[in-house]
Amino acid sequence: MMEGACDREARRITRETAVRAGLREPDDLLARLAFRDSTGALTEEDMTDGPEADSTSEAARYVEALRHYQAAVNGRYETFLGEFAPGEKESLHDLLLTAVISGDVRGLSAWLDDRHGPGTFAGAFQTGTYFAPVPGPRGATP
Repeated sequence: MMEGACDREARRITRETAVRAGLREPDDLLARLAFRDSTGALTEEDMTDGPEADSTSEAARYVEALRHYQAAVNGRYETFLGEFAPGEKESLHDLLLTAVISGDVRGLSAWLDDRHGPGTFAGAFQTGTYFAPVPGPRGATP
């Protein structure tokens, strides 16, 4: 989630900067994909069409890595926002990003608990062993 939140914010900043600078999508396929990736404008078509004829080419490897990252990080983060904050994605994103930057999860935890019940933060982000003692040398607990 941390990487998804930070990447989403970086894409927003890049998109706004591109608009202010008057930058437009390049015509070249790879440059266009890079532009769309960095500005958060990738389409479903971008994720399914591309230079795959020669899977060993640099272009094909780039597109495959881009697709994997989009699915594994950005796509999952957007799914998380949609599931936990329908109609309030930006609010949850802002809270999560604030928690990532500050290390203080109280606002995020309270927001989630208010909408989904007590313990939502712990249930969504912490495993059962989150507060368990960390084993010391040779399995000894501190």
